[in-house]
Amino acid sequence: MASSLEKIQFLLSNFLFVVRSKSFLKLFFSLFLFLILPYSLIVGRMIYREYKDALDWNQRFQLIRIQLLAIDIENQIRETLEKDFSEGNSNSFSLRSLSELKSLCPNFILENQFSYQILQCEREGILNSYFLESKGSGFRLHTSAFLEDALLLSSFSDPNEGLFLLNQAGDYGISGFIEDQFLVSNEWKELVRPSLQTNSNVPTLKQVEKEELGYFLVGIPLYGMPIHLFVVSPIHLVLQPILDSLQANLTTLVGILTLTFIISIVISLREIESKQKLTLILNEFPYAAILYDSLGEVLLENPNIEQTLSLTDVYLYQEPLKTWLKKEVTLFLNEIKNQSKTENHSKPNGQNIKKDEFEVMTVTGEILLLEIVYQIWYFGEKNKFASGALLLIQNVTKKHLEFEREMDYAKDLQKKYLPNQIQLFPRFDYEILYRPLIQVGGDYYDYLDLGNNRFIFAIGDVIGHGVKAAMMMTVLKVLFHQITRTETNPEMILLKMNEGITSHFPDPYAFVPFLFLLFDLNENIVSYGNAGHPGMVHYSQTGRNCYEKLNPMFGMLPKFKPKVLQFPIQTGDRFHLFTDGLKDVENAKKEKIWETELLSFFDKMKNNHISLVKQELDFKIRSFSEGKDLLDDITWIGIDII
Repeated sequence: MASSLEKIQFLLSNFLFVVRSKSFLKLFFSLFLFLILPYSLIVGRMIYREYKDALDWNQRFQLIRIQLLAIDIENQIRETLEKDFSEGNSNSFSLRSLSELKSLCPNFILENQFSYQILQCEREGILNSYFLESKGSGFRLHTSAFLEDALLLSSFSDPNEGLFLLNQAGDYGISGFIEDQFLVSNEWKELVRPSLQTNSNVPTLKQVEKEELGYFLVGIPLYGMPIHLFVVSPIHLVLQPILDSLQANLTTLVGILTLTFIISIVISLREIESKQKLTLILNEFPYAAILYDSLGEVLLENPNIEQTLSLTDVYLYQEPLKTWLKKEVTLFLNEIKNQSKTENHSKPNGQNIKKDEFEVMTVTGEILLLEIVYQIWYFGEKNKFASGALLLIQNVTKKHLEFEREMDYAKDLQKKYLPNQIQLFPRFDYEILYRPLIQVGGDYYDYLDLGNNRFIFAIGDVIGHGVKAAMMMTVLKVLFHQITRTETNPEMILLKMNEGITSHFPDPYAFVPFLFLLFDLNENIVSYGNAGHPGMVHYSQTGRNCYEKLNPMFGMLPKFKPKVLQFPIQTGDRFHLFTDGLKDVENAKKEKIWETELLSFFDKMKNNHISLVKQELDFKIRSFSEGKDLLDDITWIGIDII
């Protein structure tokens, strides 16, 4: 017994938990709003129209029918009176004086204008209803049996209805209700009194209530007699089809409501189970996670960034982080929707759609760096549009500090591998501008004294950024130094650099644009070697020259036939060597500095000292970009022949 009671309590508690859940309430009220309510409005309007139509039809029908009834009953009265008079029927008898009439019918009131009356008279000790016919000074009484038959057996009456006749005063009448001994009750007399007419033969219809039941009451005076005919019809007979329809629709509505309730419980149980599983998954995350729906409302969350740190303890821009995240995730979802519409695709590629890092403050005043990853999620595999967003919030303060330490180490290491001071070369005046995208980069520049009055200036660009590119840049430097120690032929330098990069770079798709100028002061010739590098501008006595790339990038082809361009060294010549990061500087309008702006700048500065060119170039980069972040590492070497 106790076990059964516990099971019942368990089921009841689960039932109450489900029906109180937001999932159930949302689903149930959604179904109610979009299914049950419209059905109720449609059925209610239909039944109301049926009710109005039934009342209208009944009114017209009753008014026409009572007129036919009045004609039929009046004809029966006249036929009966003529027959009784001509045949001397025992159902009627004549009275010779008014005094004799009053002795039998004490309630008789003489009214000259009335030739017919309904009276109650006592004859041979029996009180009965009579129909009085006045002819001159004589009177004739007829028993009311024929009137009772006329009311019961009229071809225009209905067995479910009641008919009765009242005299002009409305104080006495003959009824078709057998249970009332064919007499009109006092209650009916009071109910019909407002419908009695004296100067009109137009039928009337009204609704009355007797013993908490509703009736249609239709009355009309007989055309040639001071008598009123009334028909009493129960309202429920007229409205019974409507009541049946209403009952059927109510039964259907209750069935739909019950089915909606059951469906809501079943779906809510599955959703609650899914939410419980998702909650367990979110709670297993080592950092905070929030699941939003498509409207930016929180579905589930694990607010713990760390064991002792919650989202409620963190503020960004002087407002709670959760408040700020709600705004951001709404903007993120709107961007995804607009992207899906404009690009005509259902799911963007990848899962990590957006990643941000922000410095936040805790309630204790501690500054932390949080990484926030935005991911869209779909309710089903075939769902076309995003169902919501998942936010992962991680404290990366320690990782960032470690990264900064690693970057400092890499920066120091790269400084050792890149020339850090200008060397004095005969006939050369040169400057270098180096701006990595982050603390370290993949750009490589160098200048070497090869001996025997030979000098080489080189610039390269390892594809990529950061530590990986910086490490590969060091490999490039070592390789270049090893080759130039024993090789001064420009063609062989190109071939051996390509072979070395193809063999020693860990990434098989690591292509390196590279450019060098090898100056031979003995022959007074400069050799221009270019392996797919985009940037060099040469100013000479003949004007400005931009030479072709000549060869593919190092690492693109295992072998190629090297091409080298040679031209004489002339005093006053100027060379600008630069990586594509300089060409890719863009402003807020996404306009590139290359080539109009940059070439125009070089033209204006061609007569200025190379050190001033460096300063102005740095300023030009900053002013043109308008504070926008650079897209790539920037390296520039300016060389003047003196």
